[in-house]
Amino acid sequence: MDEFKRREFIKLSAISFAGIAMQFSAVSAFALTANGQNGFLGSNPEMNWDAFISKIQALAKTQHVKPWNQSKYLGKVEAIMNKCKFPEFEKVKKAFQEYKNQSPDWFEHELLHQEIDFQISLLQFEKGEYISHHDHPEMCGIINMVTSNALVKNYSIDKLLDKTRTEKYGEKEIKIKSCIIKEVQNEILLPNQTSILTSTESNIHSLMPNKFTQLVDIFTPSYSEESEKGTKWFQVNEKENFEGIPKQFLAEYASID
Repeated sequence: MDEFKRREFIKLSAISFAGIAMQFSAVSAFALTANGQNGFLGSNPEMNWDAFISKIQALAKTQHVKPWNQSKYLGKVEAIMNKCKFPEFEKVKKAFQEYKNQSPDWFEHELLHQEIDFQISLLQFEKGEYISHHDHPEMCGIINMVTSNALVKNYSIDKLLDKTRTEKYGEKEIKIKSCIIKEVQNEILLPNQTSILTSTESNIHSLMPNKFTQLVDIFTPSYSEESEKGTKWFQVNEKENFEGIPKQFLAEYASID
């Protein structure tokens, strides 16, 4: 596991980074009895795919009742995910079986379910593929490691700085802003372990698998065109603490103002 500590992220430009490909699909509405006929039950009929979706749907609706406690919500989602054996769900098993490394040096993303209130995705990484530091504007989420392991780091914004600079990308001039981020989590997630972020705490994160890795994540609410465009990708100076303060780092990001 020490290999994680020796490796460094390759920093990517915020505007050149392609981002996670989002696609919208119709919401599934199979009855539980139909699942049995179509092979969705697996070995746990009390937690088949549609039972799982139904439970998350009910929880996700609570976001519309204010005040909404994201931490408590994610705790309940985590409890449901812990009961799931994702490789046994036919929907996930099919995605595993049909896996192709279509994007060398970038992970494969499959949208398992999406509606306005939440979305569920399957991410599959080859060794060496990773997600660098980025945020999830106005969203909360939970990652469930399905196979292998990954180094996951989470950060919260500690302070926005007045310091700005500009960089030219072709004919465009991009404003680069600075901030101080505080490390909240830095650990290796093993199978069936989870990592959580809210819209205000631990919202910036990075993920580096050690070998071929598969994970399922749930984000609430679902990604929209606005939130996707609003995602910021950070270049973080992890070589030294900002002003010597433990777990605080200087970070830069492209402004979309």
